[in-house]
Amino acid sequence: MRRKILCFCIVSLFISLSVCAGVSQNADTRSFVNKAEERDVSSEIAGEFFGIPVPLGNYYFAKRVVETFNAPWRSVPKNKKELEDLTWQELLLSYEAYRRDIKAMDVEINSYIDKILRQEKVSFNWRTDKKAFKKWVKDKLKEPVELFRNQVAHLIKLNKLREQVIDSIEPDVTEKEAYQKFLDEYNTLSVELIQFDNLKEAQSFYGQIMRPLPEGALDKLIWDDLVLSYEAYKRKIKSDEKIVKGTIAELLWDNNVRFNWKKNKKALKEWIKDNMGVSEDVFRKRISFISKIDKLRQDIYAGNEPAVDENIYGNILKKYKTIKRAYMKFPRIFRVSSNKVLVFKSLKDAEDFYRKVRREAGPWGDKKREDPKQFRRPGFVALDFLIHMWKFKRDDAYNMLKLESGDYYHPAPIYKGYAVFKILNIRRADPREFEKRKQYYFKRVGMIKKYEGFKRWLKDLREKADIKIYIK
Repeated sequence: MRRKILCFCIVSLFISLSVCAGVSQNADTRSFVNKAEERDVSSEIAGEFFGIPVPLGNYYFAKRVVETFNAPWRSVPKNKKELEDLTWQELLLSYEAYRRDIKAMDVEINSYIDKILRQEKVSFNWRTDKKAFKKWVKDKLKEPVELFRNQVAHLIKLNKLREQVIDSIEPDVTEKEAYQKFLDEYNTLSVELIQFDNLKEAQSFYGQIMRPLPEGALDKLIWDDLVLSYEAYKRKIKSDEKIVKGTIAELLWDNNVRFNWKKNKKALKEWIKDNMGVSEDVFRKRISFISKIDKLRQDIYAGNEPAVDENIYGNILKKYKTIKRAYMKFPRIFRVSSNKVLVFKSLKDAEDFYRKVRREAGPWGDKKREDPKQFRRPGFVALDFLIHMWKFKRDDAYNMLKLESGDYYHPAPIYKGYAVFKILNIRRADPREFEKRKQYYFKRVGMIKKYEGFKRWLKDLREKADIKIYIK
């Protein structure tokens, strides 16, 4: 008799839910609705935990909620396996909320529906226009209003359970822990990285970039760019305005320019004149040429364009002995005007411009020009972000902080595979600032430990529940 009563209790538990982050944009709830409507599932069993049978109707209800709504106590399922796992977690939390007699009041349900509909930007007042509300629920979720309210109530209950567990955890926080969190958030680093699937590839590339550059490497890059500029002109390669804007944005960022250059055109013009030594028109034209050059370079690398005939241009270098002389003769040899290709008045002028726009010679720049999709820039961010979001090892992040802009850092693991890093910018924390914000960081670490404690509590609950799944 007790077994049947518990089954009924867990059914009543699912007729209420807890706070979420809104309706999932990827939700497709119809499959679960249809399955539940095909037959009476109230007497069928999906599985059990704590030795308690879980009715199939409850299972479908929880599965529908997980797929339809986001929630702070779970991730978004990426596949069927994760969806199944989170469904049973949802069932277990629902039972725990029922066991603790956690309830959802009408005022809380209504308030939460307000939040959802604000997010969805509906044009009607759902409290007064019941017909419009009913239609929205039917069109959006393919379900009746009462079921929607039950789902929201369920979400509210589970959020109350989560908050109750978190509030019950009282962690100890040391000054050392608070200071470390301060350092993690105040130390700021900007890197560019190239990602590899395995360590051997990363080490090979690192070995290349650490070799000294051969004499005249920049002049060789300038010559190669001129050749590709001429080839791009002959092949009618078009400039990509998106790439031009991206190049400008990256250059400004690397030079610590933080004004809105797209809107503040006067400031941009002045910055270009002061820092590039040319007018904005000349600057944009040169960047446009560079975008064509790199587009052709990438197309050749990808096999979408035939390679350049090196014999033609190699013979010119042989004839004039030096890049400097060949460079100056190039427009006349090929009868091309300077407004058709990227050519400067002298090789020295070209070198000066390349340094200003940070178009560097060497394996790093060569690889980026050939295959820019391999490179990433997390931004000028706190070490905390790099450690937790990009999965930098803490020791690696702090070792990078000891370097200088332009330095390279050896291969190290990140969120996926391995990376080699180039240091772009560094801002080191001032230890004196900690005293001003000490209490904040004590609380900050305390809250982090509370959330970690909730995860441990949930893991322990799942282990004790001994979940058995019958449905396939």
